[in-house]
Amino acid sequence: MLTGGMLTVSGSMPVVCAASVATPAGLQLLRDAGFPEPRTLLYKNNAEHERLCAILLDRGFRLALQHAPCPAERNSEKYWIDPDVLRLLNNKGRLSDFVDPPYLPERRVMPPAQLGRSPFIRNLPVVIKVATCETTGGGRDIRICRTPKEVRKAWNDFRHCSQIVVEAFLSIRRNLCLNYAIAEKGEITYLGSSEQIVDQRGIYFGNWLETTDPAPAAAIDAGKRIAKKGRDMGYHGCVGMDMAILKDGGIRIYDLNFRLNGSTPALLLASEIRRNFCYPMMRLAGIRCGKGFTAMIEAIYRAMHKRMFVPLVTCDPRYTGMPEAPARASGLILARNRAQAQEYCAQLQAMGLEVMSPGNSSSLQTY
Repeated sequence: MLTGGMLTVSGSMPVVCAASVATPAGLQLLRDAGFPEPRTLLYKNNAEHERLCAILLDRGFRLALQHAPCPAERNSEKYWIDPDVLRLLNNKGRLSDFVDPPYLPERRVMPPAQLGRSPFIRNLPVVIKVATCETTGGGRDIRICRTPKEVRKAWNDFRHCSQIVVEAFLSIRRNLCLNYAIAEKGEITYLGSSEQIVDQRGIYFGNWLETTDPAPAAAIDAGKRIAKKGRDMGYHGCVGMDMAILKDGGIRIYDLNFRLNGSTPALLLASEIRRNFCYPMMRLAGIRCGKGFTAMIEAIYRAMHKRMFVPLVTCDPRYTGMPEAPARASGLILARNRAQAQEYCAQLQAMGLEVMSPGNSSSLQTY
C-alpha cells in the first residue's frame, strides 16, 4: 500500500512500486474512476526493486524517495534529495530544530535507559516516541502511556533504540495534518489541511476533508517557516505537519513528515472531485475485504456506481506472497456531512468492504 499512494498524482513521472498495488485490475479501476494511466515499474522483491532503480539511473533519472534507504546509501547523486537530509528532517528527536518554541510540545530526548528517572513520567499520560533517522510512520513508532505498566511496555518496545522522545500528552480538540509543496526553485505552496482520524493509541486511520480549511492562520504561517528551513537544507517536495489544536485553543506542531503524506493525494484531488461529484465532505479511508481481491474490486465498482466512493489505491495480497491476507484499498467516501459519511461506511460494510476505523481494533492502517 505504501508504494501506491502516489499513483493518482504522479503524472508522467515513472513510479517504482510494488506489483501488488498496480495490478491490471487495480489500474483499470483507477482509469474507470477517471485517473490517467500512471507510468509504473513493478517489483515483487528487493532484488527486483534494485534492478528497476538501476534501469532508471542508467536512463538518466534521479530517484525521488518517499523514505530514506536503509542501509544508508552514500551515493547522494543518485537521488533527487540527499538521503542524509531526509533522515535529519524526519528524525522526531530534531523537532525543536524546525518548530518555533511557542508551537513546540514540552518534550525531552534521552536514551531509553534514562526513562525510569525522567520527571516526565511522574505526570501521566505521556507520549513516548522513537528518535531515529530510519523511516517511520502511521503511529507505529509511538506509544501513548497512561499507566506505569504502559511506560514499562514502551521501554521494552524501544529499549534497543539509541534515543527516544518523552513528550507531554496533549489535550487535543482537533488533530490536523497541514500539507505544503516546496518547488525545486524554492517556492512554497500551502496545499491545505485535513482532520486526522486516530485512535487512543495514536494509530492513523485516515482524514476528514471539508470545504473550509480547519487550520488557523498562525499555524499555516508557522508551517511555512518550517518548510523554509527544510528548503534551506536542500529539500524540495511535499511536506506534511501534524498539528494539534488544543482544548484551550493553543497550537502545537508535534510531528513532521518530509514526504508525500497519506492525505496529500486527497488534498491535491479534492477540488476536482468536488466539482465532479458535488459533495462537500470527504473521508479518506482504508478498506479491506476478506472475500478476496476480485470481490473487493467488484464491490468498489458498485460503490462507484452509487457515487459514494472514489478509489485511490488497491492492494492484491496474492502478489505479496500472502494470498490468505485480506485485499486492501484506500479511497474517498463522498458525502454531504459526517453523519452521511458514517451511513455510507455501513453501506460499504454491507457490500463486503470493511472501512478501517478506530472502532475496528484489529484494523491497522499504514500510509
